[in-house]
Amino acid sequence: MNKILLTAALLSIGGCNAAYNEAVNKQLADGYRWVEIPCRPANPAVPAITIDATNGRKLVCNVLRKQGALKKSFKAISSH
Repeated sequence: MNKILLTAALLSIGGCNAAYNEAVNKQLADGYRWVEIPCRPANPAVPAITIDATNGRKLVCNVLRKQGALKKSFKAISSH
């Protein structure tokens, strides 16, 4: 989690991706939070912080999710 915050802070200081920063700030204000996910290939149509894998693929390992949605997902999983 610290790596995510550091990366986000560095990007906001550098201003290297204004569209990404704008989208993240709006989503955080709307109640979204960073969630770690199993790494998956990045979708080039979606702004993202990517990790460059040794095989050359760009991966996404964290996403923003609405906080209420996390609780619903957890309840659905734990009820099985």
